[in-house]
Parts: sequence; C-alpha cells; structure tokens
Amino acid sequence: MPSNIQIILVAGATVLFLVILYLFFRHLFTRKLIHNSLDDSQSMLFKGELEQGILEFEDENDSIQEQELIILNLISMDKTNFDMNQVLTLLKNLDAKYVNGFFSHRDLSGEEVYRIASGISPGLLEIDTETHVLLMALDLYQANDPVKAFEIMLESASNISEKLHASICDSARAPLSMQMIEHLKSKAQAQEISRLDSMKNISKQ
Repeated sequence: MPSNIQIILVAGATVLFLVILYLFFRHLFTRKLIHNSLDDSQSMLFKGELEQGILEFEDENDSIQEQELIILNLISMDKTNFDMNQVLTLLKNLDAKYVNGFFSHRDLSGEEVYRIASGISPGLLEIDTETHVLLMALDLYQANDPVKAFEIMLESASNISEKLHASICDSARAPLSMQMIEHLKSKAQAQEISRLDSMKNISKQ
C-alpha cells in the first residue's frame, strides 16, 4: 500500500503535468476561441466599437462604398429595458419596415432614409431583445436629400423618445444639444452641396 508521501508525490506530479500541458496548448485554445468569435461577428449589424461602428447600408451595385453617418441614440431615462412589444408596434406605426433584424424607414419613392436598431451589440431588434438604447443611423452619402433626411430622422427620434420616455443623445451618448443639432444639420447641408456639385460636373462632361 503506497504511503502518504508517495500519494502526495504522485498527485503533485499529475498537477504539474496538467499545468505544463495547459501552458503548451494554451495558444491553440485561444486561437480557437478567437476564430469562433470572428465567425459569430459576421452576422452582427455593427462592426467595431458601437459608437464608431458602421451600420451596413448596402448598395447592390457597389459592394464597397464610403459612409458618412449621422447617429442618434435614444436612451431610456431610467436605464431600464424598453418594452419590445411597444417598440416594435411604435416602429411599425411609423411605417418602418423590418429588414434582417433592424428597421428601415423609407421615403415615398421607396428609398431608405435611416435605420433603427438596438444600441446594444449585436444590434438586432426582436421581440426577445433586451435593450435600453435604440440607435438611429442616417447615411448622408445615400440620402437623396441629406438635409430633409436628417430632419425626418430627428422628428422621428422626438416622437419615439416621447412615447418611450427616452432621452435623445448624440453618437457619444451625450444629451443632444441645439449646438449639436446645428452641427449635424450643417454636415448634411455640406453633403447636399457636394452632391449637387458632383451632378453639375457630370452634366458638363
């Protein structure tokens, strides 16, 4: 029958072997976890950090295109999760169309004006979504009328925030000030001027 010292030595050797085994194969385990995380992220609506993320506005004729986003956040005043039944009903009443986990608001011609998603990654808005932040994003490069599109999104944000008792915040999640509104409107105006200039140059060619 083995003595207590022999048992301790065997147990110690086993633990030491397991530690060495873990250290040797740790990089393989880490690489596997990273790979799985990257695979899962392919289905996410946002890329990178939330505030700096790119909402995937896709153009069938252009697989890679630049974006100039205006982002507003609607944040629950008491930081509790929104009632998703109320959120989904409200968005549908605003004629927003459900598309792959987010909502798309379109103009009379059917062109997309802005998108609404959960402000919590991965951004999906489903009946079982738990979020206290709604994110609204407008791509100035795709808007037919950037200034009008911004005004529409801001008006919708006001309506939604009133119904959900939420605060309207900027992309940094700071309360939206009049100064920031004017800044964003100027941004939209600059894009509109740039678009008109481009159209003039094309017509001259």
